[in-house]
Amino acid sequence: MGEPNETTRPGRGLAIASLAVGASGLTLAVSTWAAWLLVRPVLLTAWMFSWLAQAFVLVLGALWFALLPISVLALVFGVCAGARTRPGPGRIGATLAVITALLALSGAAVFATTSWSPVAYFDTRTGPGR
Repeated sequence: MGEPNETTRPGRGLAIASLAVGASGLTLAVSTWAAWLLVRPVLLTAWMFSWLAQAFVLVLGALWFALLPISVLALVFGVCAGARTRPGPGRIGATLAVITALLALSGAAVFATTSWSPVAYFDTRTGPGR
């Protein structure tokens, strides 16, 4: 049994997986924020698309909550690949995972605090039609 050399060190696959999951999670987090900031104010003023606006807001909120376990997975992969001890794809993936987690947590907080105002309004009046 010989000593493992640098080319076959264990954790290389985990480091690449951490980098891939971290990068894709960060891309999804940034695009979710962009969609929230660009489209939501327009949908709030568009009365004829109230159901569409409500569905859009709920999907974005679900994406932010779904990004939390994705970022944890990328972070675990990076740490298991040795992100604390040596630089490389594992450390980059773990860093991207932390940034993704921060974006997802802030997005989930914004969703939870600003989505309480109804986006879809319903006419509950009874009586003759308009």
